Amino acid sequence: MQPFPRENPSDSMPDRPGDPDSPLKRVSSIELKSILTRQNERLVLAESCTAGLVAALLGACPGISNVFCGSFVVYRTHSKQQWLGIDPDLLADPERGPVSAEATLELAYASLERTPEASLAAAVTGHLGPGVESALDGVIYIAVVHRNSRGTPLRRRIQLATPAARSESDWEARQSRQREAADWVLATIGSFLSDASIR
Repeated sequence: MQPFPRENPSDSMPDRPGDPDSPLKRVSSIELKSILTRQNERLVLAESCTAGLVAALLGACPGISNVFCGSFVVYRTHSKQQWLGIDPDLLADPERGPVSAEATLELAYASLERTPEASLAAAVTGHLGPGVESALDGVIYIAVVHRNSRGTPLRRRIQLATPAARSESDWEARQSRQREAADWVLATIGSFLSDASIR
């Protein structure tokens, strides 16, 4: 696995991709497919809190198999360790744990390592609630890495704007939060690919 710095809690990003105050442009799955095709990239994902939603959005695009390898849906901590070999000490660390910048970056590197045909990997973890302490509620982490990158990976710590579900039966609010998280993942991958200096 690659070395990486600790996350910076001040790296939060406001609003939603595409909003006037957001640093990221909204990127649809169709647009991301076009970008990947133009740049001759193949993407693999590791999804935790989005539970495969990013893959589903991409999978709705005809011809996506030319640029999309698939997604490791590692929702539980045990899956992160067993499927992608994430260090159990990192996952058990109370200061970092399975939802952290470090774990997310390791997921991205591990998914890329296990997918030889992929040139690009993105991973996402997050606290979508309900029942999460207020300081962590709605916080997600995204990491994007390139196999031939000469620079540092692109990492984001984002506070979701969508309210948390009020209860475990409030599935509509849960889906809205997951969709916002998925939109951030697509936008972050698009941002990474738009910066030629990272490759």
